[in-house]
Amino acid sequence: MIVLREYEKVPVRKAWDSEKRIVGQKQRSMLLSHQERNGLSLLELGFQSLKASNWVGTIGLGEHCLDVVPKIDDVTGQLGDKQTRGNLLWMAMRAGLVPIADADIAYLVGSPHTLLSAFLQLYVEKLTKEWQRGPIRQYVSEEENRTYLRGKLLFSDQLRHNLIQKQRFYTRTDEFVMDTPLSALLKAALRICSNQSLDMNISRNAKRLLLEFDEISDHNFLPTDMDNIHITRQHNRYELLVRLAKMILCTTSPGQSGQGERIYSLMFDMNIVFERFVAAELQAALAGSGLAVRTQLGGRSLLQKEGKPKFYLRPDIGVFKGNKLVCLIDTKWKRLDPQKRYFGISQADMYQMYAYGKEFNVPLTIILFPRWGKLPLKVAEYHHPAHPGEPKRTIEAMTLSVSEANGRTESVLNLRKELLEIIHGVET
Repeated sequence: MIVLREYEKVPVRKAWDSEKRIVGQKQRSMLLSHQERNGLSLLELGFQSLKASNWVGTIGLGEHCLDVVPKIDDVTGQLGDKQTRGNLLWMAMRAGLVPIADADIAYLVGSPHTLLSAFLQLYVEKLTKEWQRGPIRQYVSEEENRTYLRGKLLFSDQLRHNLIQKQRFYTRTDEFVMDTPLSALLKAALRICSNQSLDMNISRNAKRLLLEFDEISDHNFLPTDMDNIHITRQHNRYELLVRLAKMILCTTSPGQSGQGERIYSLMFDMNIVFERFVAAELQAALAGSGLAVRTQLGGRSLLQKEGKPKFYLRPDIGVFKGNKLVCLIDTKWKRLDPQKRYFGISQADMYQMYAYGKEFNVPLTIILFPRWGKLPLKVAEYHHPAHPGEPKRTIEAMTLSVSEANGRTESVLNLRKELLEIIHGVET
C-alpha cells in the first residue's frame, strides 16, 4: 500500500515499490483503463508521475493499492493519517455517503487495512454475527401446477391449464424461504469480499460465510434492482448491513484490467463530502431557531434564449425563514493561500456568487472553504454595487475548521457554534 495526501505526487517507474513510494507502469496502465472506462479522473496520470486529486479513499490494483487521504489541519498543523481517516469517515457518515454507526468509526480508524479493506472486513464481521443470530426468512407466494393438492386451488388457472389433465392441481402456497431478494443482495456483496485480493484473511472469512448462503440464488444487481429492495420491520436488524451491501455493490464492484487483474475502488469526492456535511451540520445547528436548510436550490438561470432559461444556477445550500430565502451558501473544498491575491479565490467563483445573490435576490451569499493554518473565520467581505431601488447584497468568504469534524461531543458543539457564527448576518 502507498498512502498519498490530496494533490501529492509520486513517481511512476518500471515496477511498484511501496517502500520507495513508486508506482509501477503496470499499475499506471490499470488506473488509466479504469478511469477511462468509468469516465472519472480520480488521479492525474502522467507518463512518469501520478498525482492525487480531491478524490480520497482506496483504489485496489490487484494485490497493490493506493490510499488517498484528505488534507485536514488544525491550529498545530496537518492531522495524522488516523485522525484524518476518522474525520473523513465522520464527515462522510454525516453527509449520508457511508452507512455506518458512530461506533463503527473507531473500528475503521483503528484498522491497519486500507479504507476499502476495513469496510469489507466490517461488513463480513457484522454479517457473520447477524446471520448466526438467524438468517433472513420470509413468506413468498409460489404458484405451481402440482401433481398433488397443496395450498389454495386457483380455479381460473386450474380450468385453463388442467381441463384435460385433471390429475394436476394449479395452486398457490406461501413458502417460508431463505432465498429472498434481501438475502441475495447480502450474498452478492459477500461474494465481492470473497473475490478481492487486497486481504486474504477477509477473503477466507467471506468464503467461509458464503457456505451458509448456499440455498440463496446468485444475482447480478443493477442500481435499479437495489432501489426496489426495502427493509421490512421484521428485518430491521439487517438495515445497516443492507445499506453497506448496496454501497459495496455500487462503489467497489470490481473492474477488470487489460492484464486480467481485478480493480476495486472506494473513492469520495471531497467537494461532495464537504457540501453535504456542511448542510447536515448546519441543519442540526439551526434546530429550533426558526431557520431551515434546503440543498441544491433551483428555479433560476443566468440567461435566457428565445424565452427559455439557459445556464441554470444551483447553489449548494439555502437558509430559509419560513418561505423566505435569507442566505445562500456555496461550499468549495479548496485550500486558500494567504500569500495570493484575494487568498486565491478565483474570479469565476466570485462571478458565481454575484449571480447567485442577484438572481435569487438574497441579502447574504457565503462562499465557504475549509480552514487550515492561521486563516481567519472571515477571509473577506464584498458588497454588490449600489443601484437605486435595489436592496443591499453582501458576499462573504468564510472558512470552517473541519479538524473539529470528528464526532466527539465537544468538537461537534464547537463546529455547530462556528457554523452559526458563519451565518451571523442572516435575518432572524
